[in-house]
Amino acid sequence: MATYTQPTAKRQKVREPRADNVDYFQGIDKIEYNNMASPSESSSYRYYNSSERVHSRPMEDWLKYSVALDYRSNGSDSHGRPTHSRSWDDNTDSLDNHKRHIKALFDLCCKLGVKYWTAFDSDLVPHTDSWEEGKAHWEEVTEYIQELMQRYHVKLLWLAPDLHSHPRYVSGAFTSNDAATFIQAATQIKRCLEVSQRLNAECFLIWPYREGYHTPIQTDVAREIKLFAKLLKLTAEYKDRLNYRCQLLIMPYNNNYYQIRSFCGGWQHHERRERDLVHTYMWDVTSCLYLLKNYNLDRYYKVSVVPGHHLYMANVYNMLGGVTVTNDWDHYDSRTLTLMMKCIVDQGTTPPGGINLQLSPRRDGDLRDVITAHVKYIDACARALRLACNISAEQILTKHLQQRYSTYYSGLGSRIISSDISMEECEEYYKKNQPHGEVPSSKFEHLELVFQRHLDACDHI
Repeated sequence: MATYTQPTAKRQKVREPRADNVDYFQGIDKIEYNNMASPSESSSYRYYNSSERVHSRPMEDWLKYSVALDYRSNGSDSHGRPTHSRSWDDNTDSLDNHKRHIKALFDLCCKLGVKYWTAFDSDLVPHTDSWEEGKAHWEEVTEYIQELMQRYHVKLLWLAPDLHSHPRYVSGAFTSNDAATFIQAATQIKRCLEVSQRLNAECFLIWPYREGYHTPIQTDVAREIKLFAKLLKLTAEYKDRLNYRCQLLIMPYNNNYYQIRSFCGGWQHHERRERDLVHTYMWDVTSCLYLLKNYNLDRYYKVSVVPGHHLYMANVYNMLGGVTVTNDWDHYDSRTLTLMMKCIVDQGTTPPGGINLQLSPRRDGDLRDVITAHVKYIDACARALRLACNISAEQILTKHLQQRYSTYYSGLGSRIISSDISMEECEEYYKKNQPHGEVPSSKFEHLELVFQRHLDACDHI
């Protein structure tokens, strides 16, 4: 409620501060780099120094962090009620409430020193069945975001249409049996692309979360896959007609797989969920790449994946578009994170989608915990980058790989990949050079120890 003062006989109204001017993380200082910080100091980066040049470019260029806007994060889960009561959230689906969430995200980016943010369209505007009302909402929010981006110098990395939350998408958006649902999804993608262009987003993400089948008894799988590819193609073609130069990204369903395992636990439940995931049309990176290649869509899209095997495979096919890290991923897993950063360093550039931090606050966490959770993962990836650059510079693994595959660098072995050879040539060579002696060692244990010692020596880098 507004308050009043009486400096003169005339009463003057003193307005409350605008929500735009409120710092929702007030009292928390901006996180700075301090490699001399004690272990108990969680309000600084120990490894992430954005401007420091690592492997001939600034660290922030290699890592390209972005923070995800999560409008629905309130501490609730399938077994518990909401536990968070944030100052920016009044628990309504109003436009003003969405705007306050957006402002809070920009405040968070400012505290972290992160220059990019990401969001789904449903995080930015409330749902409405009115076309005109929806158009007005988008116009107001777009102008509001443009103002914030200019003020905070934070860019939009990617925007994504939410094609899974609406009840109409219960059986999929791209692959629905109802043509009206397909049309609604196409319309939503169109508007989202237009907003993304106005906000100068560098990428545009598609997440086919619900695209799959329960049983072929009630599903025309071949038709649904063609519909899937059709809408992906329509998206790419409309982007080109807009003359919008962004990178299209697609995120296989597997990106949420670790969340399912971590939350549910239990080997039997994990086994059942893995079987269900096979019924989705993009249950892993390989099925995603095959669908894109089969319909000639690989020239438009790159893949956003989680750390680990799927990242390695996307990198091999030159399809790595970005990395998604959730707080269900173990930040203590220095091995996987270091191998992830080595893939990025070896290819010479960061993927266009960077490293997106989709971190949900703990049910019992306060605002400082929200900051600290991001610091934890930002520092973990920065530590991994330092390790990866050190390993690449010493060329320990490179020299071993050259030695292990040395038979492919000369003689008939060199022709196996570089030119055509016949089965007859292989047979003739085998008869003249039948192998004798023991199989050469892969030196696995030696390399494991060397790699681990690099991880242990990180504090000296």
